[in-house]
Amino acid sequence: MKQLKMVVFDVDGTLYDLVRHEIPASCIEALKEMKANGYLFVIATGRAHYGLGKALNDLNADYILSMNGGVVVDHEGKVISHHDFTKADVDRLNQFCTDNEAGLIWKFLDAMYIYQYPEKIDWLAGQMNSDIGRDPFVDCPQMNRHLRDDAPQSASVHASIDKVEQAFNEDDSIAFLRYSEDGFDVVPKGINKSVGLKDLMDYLHLSHDEVACIGDNYNDLEMMETAGTAIAMGNAIPEVKAKADFITTASDQDGIANALKYLGCIK
Repeated sequence: MKQLKMVVFDVDGTLYDLVRHEIPASCIEALKEMKANGYLFVIATGRAHYGLGKALNDLNADYILSMNGGVVVDHEGKVISHHDFTKADVDRLNQFCTDNEAGLIWKFLDAMYIYQYPEKIDWLAGQMNSDIGRDPFVDCPQMNRHLRDDAPQSASVHASIDKVEQAFNEDDSIAFLRYSEDGFDVVPKGINKSVGLKDLMDYLHLSHDEVACIGDNYNDLEMMETAGTAIAMGNAIPEVKAKADFITTASDQDGIANALKYLGCIK
């Protein structure tokens, strides 16, 4: 077995403790020690790479798998890979959201464009009033950003699950990844954190034995199959725990520090 070289971390419920709404001090110190010991530190998230906020940016990740694997960037923001929507699928999703009065934000490489009903998007106000700030968010009531040459990589949609399933059940090209009662990350079909992880592993010439990942929720399942070692947080859903090689403690109970001790990245 090759020596471990890179550890990939989910954000919410993993690096970021959703009980105390903070990155625990033990997590911050453990990551510093891990990096000092020569391991690559990677963040994997549904968020945009430019919308992590100061607390996460201060952790100084070497790479970020953002938009659920749809975009991979390095620590300087250089784009390593991206997977875009087709124009036809953008038009279809726009029409669905218009017809159903759904909250809609499109995520491009440069910013998140608020198309309609921002008050329905449950995370938006909190993020805009957090250390992420308002800069990454652009009001676009004309709903025309997608008409430029470049395409988006992800969307955030808030709509009735019944309406979503009626319109997109077993759709060939659009995937809805549910994260709340009526909230969905929407990506091109087949895109997930595993895709971004494979892009990065190819870029760095790493094998799966050289990679470990840590997560807690549904959108971490695919990357747990790609990494050589998979760790579940103590607060993870049962499906994630079932796939894990090791279950650490919860995020608010030194879960990251204990996971890195298990991996041998820190003492």
